[in-house]
Amino acid sequence: MIQLTRQNYHSLEANRVFMSNSQYKAFLECEAKQKAILDGLHIEETSEAFLVGSYVHAWAEGSKDQFMVEHPEMFLKNGKDLKKEFKTADEMIYTLQTDKLCMYMLEGQKEVILTAEFAGTPWKIMIDAYQPERRRIVDLKTTRNIREKVWDNEVREKVSFIEQYKYIQQAAIYTEVERLASERPEGDIFDFYIVAVSKQEPPDKEVIDLRDAERYYYELEKVKENMPRMLAVKSGQEVPVRCERCDFCRKTRKLTGAIHYTEL
Repeated sequence: MIQLTRQNYHSLEANRVFMSNSQYKAFLECEAKQKAILDGLHIEETSEAFLVGSYVHAWAEGSKDQFMVEHPEMFLKNGKDLKKEFKTADEMIYTLQTDKLCMYMLEGQKEVILTAEFAGTPWKIMIDAYQPERRRIVDLKTTRNIREKVWDNEVREKVSFIEQYKYIQQAAIYTEVERLASERPEGDIFDFYIVAVSKQEPPDKEVIDLRDAERYYYELEKVKENMPRMLAVKSGQEVPVRCERCDFCRKTRKLTGAIHYTEL
């Protein structure tokens, strides 16, 4: 099996071997798109929002200067001045740097990779700040607005960004994979926190406690239920279902007839 490093963690080869929280979430959103990505038939473009988040993460792990060298697209044409979005990212970093609680929560081992067998397949996780002596996992999140509620069609109500981006699901997976990798007994899981910083001007910040053992159990049971289907699609044994909403489905859609206006 492939030996994971920070350099190959996000590689196509690693994603073909391992399941991850992001891959699991992607399969739930659109099987066809995720299968095309794994087959090398669809490449997702890196958005500026993703790059901003990666820049803040690079600061947190101590590789900010190297990140700036590797990403000249952060700068204006003169090659010296940062684009507006990355000036905002510097404000986000300053917001975290000047908050004692945020900096305390971000202490520990950085970008720790752990793997474990769960639900019939190998999983990989990368922990932003790992604090085994405090029995704590901390994840750094950048978001548009920490306080804003958005509509969720699945639950038919407005939800926080925590629910919108399924971070409870991530917490459940991360704590379980960490437990399995550390060979502790069932139920002996670490605490999971998010340090969140917003892209507003000025940025907002918050330390968010995601401890919820009952919800974790529910999320992990869903993973176990979904995994046979996902693994069958991933291996090519089953035909992936198209969502007909994502960029991949829009790009590859072939019309076979008209629809009634009430179907829109």
